[in-house]
Order: sequence, then C-alpha cells, then structure tokens
Amino acid sequence: MSGVDEVVRAQLDRLRLDLVVASRITRVPRSWARPSQPDPYSRLYLILSGEGLLRVGDTELSPGPGDLVYLPADRPVAYGTVSDDTYLKHWLHFSALIGDSDLGEVLELPYVVPSRDPKIAAGLFERVAAIDRDPPTLATPLRLRAALSELFGHYLESAPPGSVRLAGGPQPEGAGAFRRVVRFVDGALAESLTLDRLAAEAGLPPAEFARRFKIEFGLSPKQYVKRARIEHAQRELVDTDRPIEEIAADVGMDQSYFSRAFRQVSSITPSDYRRLYRP
Repeated sequence: MSGVDEVVRAQLDRLRLDLVVASRITRVPRSWARPSQPDPYSRLYLILSGEGLLRVGDTELSPGPGDLVYLPADRPVAYGTVSDDTYLKHWLHFSALIGDSDLGEVLELPYVVPSRDPKIAAGLFERVAAIDRDPPTLATPLRLRAALSELFGHYLESAPPGSVRLAGGPQPEGAGAFRRVVRFVDGALAESLTLDRLAAEAGLPPAEFARRFKIEFGLSPKQYVKRARIEHAQRELVDTDRPIEEIAADVGMDQSYFSRAFRQVSSITPSDYRRLYRP
C-alpha cells in the first residue's frame, strides 16, 4: 500500500456514518426531476433497472443497472428522467463526517461505481432499511451504523483502484509532511521509530508534530506505528508460511511483545489469526 493510500485509509478509519432516511426499492415517476441544488446530506443509490440522468456540478452521469451512485453532501446535484423506463433503485440519505468535515471535503470518491455483486449490494440496502423500520431499541443506532458502514464498505471495495483520493483542494498545512512520514514508516517497520525520528522526518518539533499528527489521523504517532506494524504482520500471517517470530522481527518486535501488541489490535493471538483467516 502506497503512502498516499495509507493516508486515505487513515482518514476513512475516522469516518462516521449516520443514516438520515432509507427506502426500499422505489420506481421513480416520469416527473422525477429537479434543478441543480446542494443537499446537507449525502446520497447512495443502487440502480436496479431503467435509465435517467444525474448531474453533480458540471459532471453529467447516466448510471445503469448494477451501478452504485454516490452523491456527496453540499455539491449541486440535478436529476431527471429521459424516458418512460424510469429508474428502479434502492436509495438512502446519510451523513458522512471525518472529524468535523464532510467526507467530500476530505476525499474525492467516484460518483458511479459498478457494484462487485449487485445482489450483495441489494441485500445490504435491504438490511439498512429493515433496521430503520424495526421498533427502535437502545441498540438501533449501533446496528444502523454497522449496517450502513458495511454497505459503504461494499461501495469502496467496488471502486476502481486509485479512484478514492485525497481531495484536490488546498491541503492542511503540513499534509505533505505527514504523507512523507507515512511512507517512511511503511518502509522502516523493523527500525526504531521514535517520536523524535518521525518528527525529524516531518521537519517539525516533536511536540508540534505529535499534536498535528493526532489531529490529522485521529491516532498518536505511537499508536499509528503499532497499528502499521500489526497490519503488516496480519498480511504476512495470511499470505506466507513464515514463522511468527520471523514476522515479529520484521516489524521490530520480539515475539513476546509482538503477541501482546497483536492481541491488543486484533483481539486474538497471531496463531489464531493465521488459523482463522488463511485460505
């Protein structure tokens, strides 16, 4: 995974999704149309059949059956029909925040993505809508957020490689330095990655670097390094036959500490992780 991909993943790790409204399958009427205007929420569609037109800003879209459509909040959106064969679609409105910013302010995501499996996508839409229709309980917000996250995860996994990027607008001061640090960490997992060393890589005083890194990623530098090491180890456990002590050495840990750290991050031991997730 490239340094930029690591930054994108770290931002998505901070993503909070909340449902505004969900619907089951809807056939839009021939009169379905509106001029370009923004909404305070994002939209997600799964087109089942039919045809129509959508416009996001100056970008005109004609999604077809099997396509997932993401329309970000606060962007001018227009839509309309083109024939009597109107869209049959699943749809929902939701909020998507990374910290205090809308998802679309932080990341650029494709508006139209062919679903990897439209039947799975439809089932995920149905699950969100079913939870929303159930009598509310204490667990309803958690269940809704989990179901919505799984659905949005399906959209992200269906997106072509490289199509989810950092937003093209002005980046926060120091964002380039943080991306440089992320690339450095990825290539130096076996080394001693102290706060002073990472701060030097970013060209910042240690205290200032730690404060701004936490704002950018939602994790302290120490927490980020630990997670990067464990995620590398997870891939090695699944993809190779290498002994666990060798994998631990690859990420700069002795086996005893590695096992404790792995369990803190993954909730299970390295041996159990390999047994559960190796094909």
